[in-house]
Amino acid sequence: MGEDIIDDCKENLKKLIGKKILNVGFKFYDDECWRIHLDTDDGKFVMTFCKSWTCPIVEHRGKK
Repeated sequence: MGEDIIDDCKENLKKLIGKKILNVGFKFYDDECWRIHLDTDDGKFVMTFCKSWTCPIVEHRGKK
């Protein structure tokens, strides 16, 4: 895995640093992808993982 890809993965996950996790949900999509739903003190975050992806995508969906 190249250094650039590792840096991109780290940047995606840095969105979660300092957030207090209040609740966690988990959903499967097909047999290839899944999502972790994180309710935090700064709103909802969704981490999407797929088997064919190098690293997860982290979305900040805003405050509740």
